[in-house]
Amino acid sequence: MTTPRIEFEADVFSPSGLTLLVDGAAQSHVDPLDATRLFFEYVRRIAHVIDGVAQPGGPIRALHLGGGALTLPRYVTATRPGSSQVVVDHDAELVDTVLARLPLPRGADIEIVIADARDAVVSLASVPPFDLVVVDLYTRLEAPAFVDDPGFMGGCLGLLAPGGVVVVNVADAAGLARLGAQARALARADPGAELLVAGDPSVLAGAEEGNAVLVAAPRGLPAGLEERILAGGPFPGAVLTGHRLDAAIWGAC
Repeated sequence: MTTPRIEFEADVFSPSGLTLLVDGAAQSHVDPLDATRLFFEYVRRIAHVIDGVAQPGGPIRALHLGGGALTLPRYVTATRPGSSQVVVDHDAELVDTVLARLPLPRGADIEIVIADARDAVVSLASVPPFDLVVVDLYTRLEAPAFVDDPGFMGGCLGLLAPGGVVVVNVADAAGLARLGAQARALARADPGAELLVAGDPSVLAGAEEGNAVLVAAPRGLPAGLEERILAGGPFPGAVLTGHRLDAAIWGAC
């Protein structure tokens, strides 16, 4: 197996931002001087979901399956002081390289576990539940097949505290095949869970490739989440729920 090339590229839009590249593909962006400055559109949308979980601004327990440059764990630390977080990533070399260049904030309660996400979901079933589970699992541009499995998605849902949410980054081609598969996996794992999808309108229409943010909440979505996502940008933005979402994910079966 070829060892991936891991490097950082300076941000041309700010003096302090860095983009993590793996084999030339952009994986994450971090501004070490301002963890709330989020560059990628899908990350900004996930941040709106994080802001709406539990008590606004209060500490939460968060699990991140897939670490990248630890952009979202840094965001949670900055916006919700006192939060407890676990990050699971299978690539020890990537984690070590990221931490050498971008150390974690001082005092951050972030535990990093080197493991396969599928195994970690099983082992974490015995720890206190999480308010937030973020699934962002990509090797270069490919997601593992198990993210389409209702068993895996059900395991993620089973880790949630009351009122908690699972948030999935779905990088998809035109046609929404991957989004449909992962949304159906969540719906089959828990038919009673409320689902929401956010993204660029052209992506959610299936016309263009891009990233969609898929949210699942076993006990109901946080109040005002759709409005928060639409108002917070980036623009243009769209949100699918209810019948519109059903048509998108089941109509292509």
